[in-house]
Amino acid sequence: MKRLTVLTISIFLSLMVLNAQNETDALRYAQIFPMGTARSAGMGGAFGAFGADFSTLSINPAGIGFYRASEFSITPSMDYSMTSSQYLGQKTDDNTSAFFLGNAGFVYSHLTGKQKGLVAINFGIGYNREKNFSNSVIMQGVNNNSSLLDNFAYNADGTPSEDLYAFEEALAWDVYMIDTVNGQPLNYETVFSMWGDNPGSTYGQVQRRILETSGGIGEYVFSLGFNLGNMLYFGGTFGIHSLNYSQHMKHFEKDENGTIQEFDYFTFDEWLNASGTAYSFKLGLLIKPIQVLRIGAAVHFPYSYKLKENYNTYMKAGFDTPVDGITEYESESPFSDYRYGLSTPLKAVGNVGIQIAKFALIGVDVEYVDYTTLKLKNGSDGYDFFDENENIKNAYRSVLNFRAGAEFRFWMMKFRAGAAYYDSPFVDTEINKDAHYLNLTAGLGFRDNHFFFDLAYVYSQHQENYIMYQMPPAQPALIDLYKHNLMATIGYRF
Repeated sequence: MKRLTVLTISIFLSLMVLNAQNETDALRYAQIFPMGTARSAGMGGAFGAFGADFSTLSINPAGIGFYRASEFSITPSMDYSMTSSQYLGQKTDDNTSAFFLGNAGFVYSHLTGKQKGLVAINFGIGYNREKNFSNSVIMQGVNNNSSLLDNFAYNADGTPSEDLYAFEEALAWDVYMIDTVNGQPLNYETVFSMWGDNPGSTYGQVQRRILETSGGIGEYVFSLGFNLGNMLYFGGTFGIHSLNYSQHMKHFEKDENGTIQEFDYFTFDEWLNASGTAYSFKLGLLIKPIQVLRIGAAVHFPYSYKLKENYNTYMKAGFDTPVDGITEYESESPFSDYRYGLSTPLKAVGNVGIQIAKFALIGVDVEYVDYTTLKLKNGSDGYDFFDENENIKNAYRSVLNFRAGAEFRFWMMKFRAGAAYYDSPFVDTEINKDAHYLNLTAGLGFRDNHFFFDLAYVYSQHQENYIMYQMPPAQPALIDLYKHNLMATIGYRF
């Protein structure tokens, strides 16, 4: 080794802007998939035109106007996620499960006794789940061309060793995985090219990356709605959105065959914990021009998250022979506490519903969302996120999302089926331009005059490309996500 001493971690001022605040994170927190009650989920979430279901308070608030009795409901839910990755010719599977609350709500209905004019005033308060982050992915393969260390060395070039980025390059420097080139104090090389006559020819290490995520987004709703003449319904929802997200990324590279000179292994761990709150307002309108038809529209105004992130990293490395009498080195970054804002896009929702007597319901919901209007802002260090917001404008686009479903009644039983399609927000030039989400749903329910019980099953499918590092460009890992969600709603009307 050319370096005589192991430097301490870089000064804290060098880490003001983290890798964590970027266009990927903005999309993660803004792209939501309404869950709510089992009745709505069983119809693919296409319940916006019908109302009298607590999930509609988060989709089209006018739906609260359809209530003709007070109600309490609660929806426990379970997710089982399976992932399959293809990386460097190797297929690896993983799975995880999570329990969470899909819905809990109370609606108070006040009937005026009139059939014309103001028929009902209804108020609702409760919680609807918007997104579940629980997932686990393993990517593994033998890399004969590059390493994560190459990315660290590339980013370190031109920077004095004492000023290296405290969360990545400084750790690699501390554990001897990168070092300066002889006679070139601002140029760096990796452990793979420090020995031998043919630098860079000693790849062939096993690479493995594990991504574990947890948490979710939920909306606490406060809604007020009106029924005018059993023909016109309108309402509004004030929402408090609570976000919690945790990610642990573990990257591992090892010379399993013992063919790489001196190098044995290294691990790089990254922890990110984010939490935040936002306030929102939604307005909705529903019209029932004839008994069989319902038409609705809603607007979800943009809202701003205030987010807090805690971030830290850790690196450990081992050598075949001792360096200064030691075969293993480790280094840990500082713990960073960073705050910033996120503004979400406006969302426009259209609803159409057909009710065939008391026999069947058929619903369709359409959402318009322009993801180019996502905006990161107000970094706690004064950072303005100009580059990240430009990346958002260049990488994302507006989309139309579709939900459709049907419900059929037989005696006191109801049978449901549906589908939802959430289009990819990426432009055609992006590697994930086809990364849409597809949900297929089914459900059943039992209802009498007061008590109701609903079950729903949601099967979700998603495929995306994941790039471990940018320089040199790593081969993308193709990840398939299959999620099974089972939920049950228990409710009572009075």
